Amino acid sequence: MNQSAPMIEITPKKIRFTAMGISLIGSLLILALKIHAARVAGSAALRSDALEGSVNVLAAAFGLGSVLFSERPADQDHPYGHGKIEYFAQAFEGGLISLAGFLILIDTVLRVIHQDPLQDLDQGLKLNVLAGFMNGILGFGIFLAGKKHHSQILISDGIHLLTDLLTTVILGVGLVLVIFTGWNWLDPLLALAVAGFLFRTGFKLVQESSNALLDAQSPELVDRIVGFLNEIPRRSVIAVHELKVQQFGRDKHVDLHVVVPEFLSIKDAHDESDRFAEDLMHKLGHHSIVHTHIDPCEREFCSECSFLDCPIRMKPFQGMPQFTAGQITRTGAH
Repeated sequence: MNQSAPMIEITPKKIRFTAMGISLIGSLLILALKIHAARVAGSAALRSDALEGSVNVLAAAFGLGSVLFSERPADQDHPYGHGKIEYFAQAFEGGLISLAGFLILIDTVLRVIHQDPLQDLDQGLKLNVLAGFMNGILGFGIFLAGKKHHSQILISDGIHLLTDLLTTVILGVGLVLVIFTGWNWLDPLLALAVAGFLFRTGFKLVQESSNALLDAQSPELVDRIVGFLNEIPRRSVIAVHELKVQQFGRDKHVDLHVVVPEFLSIKDAHDESDRFAEDLMHKLGHHSIVHTHIDPCEREFCSECSFLDCPIRMKPFQGMPQFTAGQITRTGAH
């Protein structure tokens, strides 16, 4: 009797690890091509592009280790898991990009002082454009994998590779102008422009990762949660407030207070808040945890409470208003 081969489970961890491994290998090959192009052309602009390529390699290597670390399960020392390592990786990559911009600045100034001549710019440019488009294909694939599997490491790495393509295209246009006009002074100017662009990109990545590490509230995520809360049947949940959201890589940890009729038993109130939390987790996806805190209504929400058999109602029911971001993030039930 024939036996079918065992199925190999393709987990998000394997996909992310494979994607970062491909990024590392691809970045190494592209870096070698860019270094060769810069040597052939003797161009400060192409040297700057090659230096940016070295950042891709270091970032991919660090990201590969971060993927392994982030997938470790929660433990006693890290009860929320290890997902925030992804933001450290993003900050590390942003720092490397800024460092590359600084090194390009120094290298360009030294080349201008020594007046190093251009060599075979035409051939070097062709090789660099090829390397740039290889970067673009690699970056687009990594970015899509990051979006699909909610991985900040892959998204950041993909964006960086795509910006590398943009840098290559801009340099290519400028160096074509050098070839046809003979304006050799434009070569170091382009290199300085790349340095400024890298400073800006690196600062933005560090800023974004710092906000995440400091648990800054994401307006986009809050708006998504508001939309989900308005879709969930409320039953005995009258109001929601004090929403707090933490992002741990792919994981989302949501804390919120739910207001229920005060005459409910502890068990009934607990069951209602658990059901509400489960509905929200289902909307947010598998990588989410929702914690609820139960608040009694204290007869302050009678006009919004649809529990018509309420024995302590003070005002007639007028309707359940839609939740808003300002309301659910407000501190206090009033």
